Amino acid sequence: MNKQNLLLLGVAFTSLFIGGMVYQHQQADFRSTQGDSFKWSTIQEQTFVVNYFAEWCAPCLKEVPELNEFEKWTSTQPNVEFIAVSYDPLSEQKLSEIITKYNMQFPVVGQTGSNFPIAVPQYLPATFIVSSGEVSKPLLGEQTVESLIQAVKAVQAQP
Repeated sequence: MNKQNLLLLGVAFTSLFIGGMVYQHQQADFRSTQGDSFKWSTIQEQTFVVNYFAEWCAPCLKEVPELNEFEKWTSTQPNVEFIAVSYDPLSEQKLSEIITKYNMQFPVVGQTGSNFPIAVPQYLPATFIVSSGEVSKPLLGEQTVESLIQAVKAVQAQP
């Protein structure tokens, strides 16, 4: 093998390695049923609000209109992201049916993956705020748009 072929082979292997690293870096840690993809390394630079819910949980369903309003508020905030996570392991089809049935206007996640930093709560509804990589104590029970905004602002005000 001559020097030119050896050089081309080295460039090819290096390109393959770099391509694999870029591919791994771009992979999402989890996705919403609406197609939004999330990666914890970028989320940790934001304030991230996570609401756990279940269809069998009446207070969870009762707070959906408040969560819809909260989603509208978060969309106007430069570094605040909001998702809801299904407590129960449901198929994407079943989650889509629930989203439609209850008019959920925010990203809903069914499978969070192994990197998800929030353990499944014991009580529902439960809302967590992640800021600077730190997970808050859960806000338990029904929340209002005002209580959620207040909680986000309180977390963001902490040094």
